[in-house]
Amino acid sequence: MVDKPLHGNIRTQEFIDIALMAAAFEQHVILVFEADGVYALLKQQTPEVIGLKNVSPILKALELYDINDVWVEEESMLMRGVQPEAFEIGVKVIPRQNLTQQMLMADQVFSF
Repeated sequence: MVDKPLHGNIRTQEFIDIALMAAAFEQHVILVFEADGVYALLKQQTPEVIGLKNVSPILKALELYDINDVWVEEESMLMRGVQPEAFEIGVKVIPRQNLTQQMLMADQVFSF
């Protein structure tokens, strides 16, 4: 679960490394973006301008690692005035109530 923008600190790389490592060991990985984490998915970000690594290419490559489930909490997206068309990759928009139910069934939940 990502609730902060991906650009800006070392947690970005740690998050991506954990997700890719789990997928490499044939775990079913679902990435969930909520709160300010929805900003991580926006197109045309340029973190290089402030000396940070752009993680957008990695997001585009998630399918190569069999990470096909990228969910965005509907309420977080709407509160920030963001539409799914603004995202770099395809996502599934999930209402908060349904997302909470899905999280309760997960074997492991990592929050970044």
